[in-house]
Amino acid sequence: MLHLITVATHSERYLPVLEKQAQKNGVKLVKLGMGKKYIGHYMKDLETMEYLKTINRDDVVAFVDGFDSLMLAHKDEVMAKFNETGAELLLSVENIGALSFIHSTVFERVKGKYLNTGLYMGKAGFLLDFLEEMYKTEYNKQSNQKTWCSHLFKLDREGKFDGIKLDNESKVFLNHSFTTSNNPILKGSRVVIDNGEKPCFIQGNGCEDMTHIIKATGNSEDNVHKGEFMKKKMAYNLKAVFKVYTPILTFYIFLVIMLLITFGYLGYNAYKNRNHEYFYV
Repeated sequence: MLHLITVATHSERYLPVLEKQAQKNGVKLVKLGMGKKYIGHYMKDLETMEYLKTINRDDVVAFVDGFDSLMLAHKDEVMAKFNETGAELLLSVENIGALSFIHSTVFERVKGKYLNTGLYMGKAGFLLDFLEEMYKTEYNKQSNQKTWCSHLFKLDREGKFDGIKLDNESKVFLNHSFTTSNNPILKGSRVVIDNGEKPCFIQGNGCEDMTHIIKATGNSEDNVHKGEFMKKKMAYNLKAVFKVYTPILTFYIFLVIMLLITFGYLGYNAYKNRNHEYFYV
């Protein structure tokens, strides 16, 4: 049995669309945390653990970030692709393109890939054991992504990575943003990426506009928060620039300033010594 879950304290962005798409594709979206105060991304894992305790350990659970994810395939296709992997826990990856030199200064890689904890799925029992083991020690209350990466590094180092696989080809999950290099195109109501795969879920990281996909799936009328989208996108991007990417941006701004000063100095010397055969730096 497949359970589709998300953690959302309220309705925002694409959550109503995702809920309708799930229903159309044969599964109910379970919304955890509704009405509660959001205390940080680690709350998603804590809520998920409590839910996992209530279901059969042999059931399969797919977790998606509800505000910026869409379901594009029927539950049978999702289950078939998951079973083909032979995984107990399948993790989504972000295929970062030319901006990887910036991304690498902020995010860690596992098995050479950037993970995204906003999309994953696994056997309920295995996932519960995984999360409980991860949260029984000190964890990062700012970023559950760092908590996941640290735990996965530990498991890999100890040779305990069995059962955990990465969705490297994005057969099930696609993380899409201006930083990724999957080159997705829309064919009918499905997204197709450059390797020919048709992902079952897509997450528009960083408030990516997916209105055209929603229209293609026939869910335009369910996109009830579209009027708030640009405001949310601006808020998200400002937070990313000034909170997440500030250290690396500060470094690059410093380099630009130093280059401008250097070229300005050289230019000044060239102007000052324009009537001389030589000039000195």
